[in-house]
Amino acid sequence: MKIQCQARELLEAVSLVSGVVPGNPTRPVLQQAKISATRDGLQVEGTDLEVGLRAQIDEVMVEQEGACLIPCARLLKVLRESHNPEISFEVDAAGQACIDNGNAHFKLPTGPLEEYPSIEFNPPGPSIRVDRVKLLQTLSRVSVAAAKDATRFNMHSVLFDGHGKELKVVSTDGKRMAVGAISISAGGKDGIPEGQYILPLKGVDLLAKILSSETEEEVVVHLDKNEVTYVSDQVSLTCRLVEGKFPEYERAIPTELENVYDINTEELLVALRQTRLMTTKEVNSVRFQFGEGSAVLSSSASNVGESKVEFSVERVEGEDDGFAIHFNPEYLIELLNKIDSSQVRCGLRDGKTAGLFSIPDGENSYRHIVMPLVVNEMQEA
Repeated sequence: MKIQCQARELLEAVSLVSGVVPGNPTRPVLQQAKISATRDGLQVEGTDLEVGLRAQIDEVMVEQEGACLIPCARLLKVLRESHNPEISFEVDAAGQACIDNGNAHFKLPTGPLEEYPSIEFNPPGPSIRVDRVKLLQTLSRVSVAAAKDATRFNMHSVLFDGHGKELKVVSTDGKRMAVGAISISAGGKDGIPEGQYILPLKGVDLLAKILSSETEEEVVVHLDKNEVTYVSDQVSLTCRLVEGKFPEYERAIPTELENVYDINTEELLVALRQTRLMTTKEVNSVRFQFGEGSAVLSSSASNVGESKVEFSVERVEGEDDGFAIHFNPEYLIELLNKIDSSQVRCGLRDGKTAGLFSIPDGENSYRHIVMPLVVNEMQEA
């Protein structure tokens, strides 16, 4: 195997694949990236057995076809320090990967190709066509609520729930939940295949990263009972579905909201960041006190201090001017950083029931539910 290509393009491909490669796998061969050179170009592959990714480089000079396995993390470090625009790559007779970049020369060991798992990127299932920007926006907004603990399999994930011409995207960690809805322009005879598809969070994050660099107005996603696959000219991604049952999310969406407010997103974000300064890991709570045309956000913690920030609100529904509720500020900051809207709508029933956050111009396209915190206000004071 012997090739020459642009160092930047190889770096981008390996960097993308590195998002799949596990750091400490049970099978050491999974720490490798598979590099294949053919007359069609150069392909870089990686997998953790749940998510597989292949990046294609077309502009490459292939002097000798072939394939090899290289430690992905080490190769990525080499490429990041490659300052010459062109790079050459060759596997010598001893099985060493020889990399030349200007006056820098490297040799890396290669792994046994026969031990590397085969990754199938030929989508077997039906497909849906969806607006790329809307899908990217929805994945970004929704995935923030997924559980970060990888051992919570059915929550360390994102649900694709298909109904006719609509795809709902859902995530939750048990304390908050995000629900997005996307219309599809094409699918099967009756639209999207009915059913629920639970994707691993890693796969969803990679799909969002891929979509952010694509240029097509619409993209195609293939859905199957065992996996979800995305294929474009430059990148292929396959995700094995998570086994288990996703929580019944529809029942958790608040419906009877006594008080609804529209708030400037940036003002609320600033207020949350300011009041967060006077919280601790043990007392990570901010208090909302709503009034007529304004709200006060406050926090306090022993031996730390206290804060109080007032900001304007517009009442949409309700009459309760003495309404108060506590939330984890981190949850609200994370959702506000993702909504891309100048206004956020906050719907509340009482101080002990989940709050519903949405976008005024498209309430059903995105909903974020956050459980309040139960705080002993006498103790807090």
